[in-house]
Amino acid sequence: MTPAAFVASYIGHPYKKTGLHCWELTRRCQADVFGRELPAVLAVPDTPAGIARLMARRDKHPGWHRIDRPKHGSVVFMTRAGHGPERAAIHAGVFLALDGGGILHTDNPHGVVFESISELKARGWAGFSYHLPD
Repeated sequence: MTPAAFVASYIGHPYKKTGLHCWELTRRCQADVFGRELPAVLAVPDTPAGIARLMARRDKHPGWHRIDRPKHGSVVFMTRAGHGPERAAIHAGVFLALDGGGILHTDNPHGVVFESISELKARGWAGFSYHLPD
């Protein structure tokens, strides 16, 4: 599936803690657009600390490495402004080189959106880190 078709098919879908949460959207995009499999997370933990522990495993996923700048298809991890360093990531999305570049993600109450990094920063997201497969 093309990135534009994938985005069009998901924009506006509601966030669901036990369904279409940020990691599930990231997984689906990686699989459908880039042919990459990522591990499933069936439900989002109830606390920010639980989410941070889950996201901290990102550096242990074999075959992936951190990059300095976003590239088409990179998995993006982020946290809330003021919540500490990026190792405390609590949110994920996928960087796509569409319309000047942006991150496809879903959160509550916005649902699935495609936003630029500056739009995400304006909404309080920070600590962006980018990861690609080897």
